Amino acid sequence: MLKKAGHAIVASAVAATVMIGDAFAVSTTTPGGFGQQNSQYNPDVPGAQQGLQGDGLILTIRNGINWLLGLLGLIALIVLLWGGFQMVTAAGDDGKYKKGFQILKQAGIGLLFIGLAWLFVSLIFFVIQSIT
Repeated sequence: MLKKAGHAIVASAVAATVMIGDAFAVSTTTPGGFGQQNSQYNPDVPGAQQGLQGDGLILTIRNGINWLLGLLGLIALIVLLWGGFQMVTAAGDDGKYKKGFQILKQAGIGLLFIGLAWLFVSLIFFVIQSIT
């Protein structure tokens, strides 16, 4: 039983790390990124933002959803750690151990749903961008 819980903790931590890392990734299509130069953006020429036209609203919505999913992944990771802490500090109390395991299991399921939501949203925006 502990071996399964350990596997669930590791898998959930890896999934959360991937989702959180994607939410904080720097976009290379917008000007002003630290250490990045966008060749299509010239602030000296009025109206020279060819690469940014048409993508503003869609890109903003996508970044907002990714940020929200990353925040939810972080919350689920904290809950996952709390469930593991409850299990470790049970000190032989079977009720406290079961409660911690239930929290751990529910947080893992939550991370799975967050990952699937991220995959679904990414697929939708991929289809939208390929159409336009």
